[in-house]
Amino acid sequence: MFRGFLLTSLVITLALPVSATIRPGLKPIDPDKLSESQRKRASELFQLLKSHPDDHVKRTEIIRKIAGIGRASAQKMFDILDRQLKPLWINYSTSFAAASRKAAAAKSTGSARQEVLKLERQVRALRTLGDRLSKDNIQQTGDPALKRLEELKFLTTGEIFSTDPGLTDRRTEILEIGKQRTLCIEQLLLLEFEAMPFGIDNIRAFEENTSRSALGLPGEHLAILRYNVRLRAIIPVEEAEAIRDMNRYRMLIGLSPCGIDPKLCKAARDHSKDMVQKDFFSHTSPVPGKKSPWIRAKLQGTTAHAENIYSGNKNGKAANKSWWYSPGHHRNMLNPGSRRVGMGVHGKKWTQMFGN
Repeated sequence: MFRGFLLTSLVITLALPVSATIRPGLKPIDPDKLSESQRKRASELFQLLKSHPDDHVKRTEIIRKIAGIGRASAQKMFDILDRQLKPLWINYSTSFAAASRKAAAAKSTGSARQEVLKLERQVRALRTLGDRLSKDNIQQTGDPALKRLEELKFLTTGEIFSTDPGLTDRRTEILEIGKQRTLCIEQLLLLEFEAMPFGIDNIRAFEENTSRSALGLPGEHLAILRYNVRLRAIIPVEEAEAIRDMNRYRMLIGLSPCGIDPKLCKAARDHSKDMVQKDFFSHTSPVPGKKSPWIRAKLQGTTAHAENIYSGNKNGKAANKSWWYSPGHHRNMLNPGSRRVGMGVHGKKWTQMFGN
């Protein structure tokens, strides 16, 4: 669940340096205090805001102006939005969870579960072909099975929203208020421990975990997904998304998702950067001291047992799709023994590293 929204005792102080230009006897200016004209303008805008309760485009425009007047008005606006967001999110998350369970009950029949087990075994068996595995095998057997597994194993937001049509409007309202709240956070220059921004990534992560839980995803798999969500804050967003997409392949065929290893991400990112800057494309690096993947992992204080590399697109989904169709990379990506993963991008080059 999302961290608490409400900041009950937010105190912001600015220390003004003693300056020789301040004449004796004059009081320093309080940077948080609004002038008479600023207070008047803020009051006018707050009144204007009340006249547009349902027009989020107009409200966002007004809130941006309020936040821009000064710290005091930005703080007041933040407090109002913060109080609005918490009950809305509680209501939405509770309703979404209930709708997910309802949609899952209709979808998860006995025959569907049997079909899932059969298809999972069918795709996992591709790895056992070893060197005999070909792209044709993957396209002819893996692709149709993967498509069907996605239909059977994952709930779509459309399926969930169909059981509670009101969810769509509530989701939109939360997103809009989240954006408006972020405007105030940016104006106040708050740090993450003071006020965590809330937006589409938070909602999608919750929806994904909740829908998968409704369809009976093992508890240990859900724990790994929650762990990965927490680590998203310390690695580039495109790498976190690429790992999420890679884990989708694994979970579709019944494998455990891999936990993010930030050290492996650093090793992978550095190798991608070296490939771009040194103009090479190989697992064997010409950079002194970084020859093999195992050495590169060790340099970052971790270990690895497999590495995939890709060139041609900044999007991590393109890299994963390419590895899905490449026999050797396919076996690496879907190794049941892998427990940790790191993905790193630089330019249009990707490196993917796995550890036990």
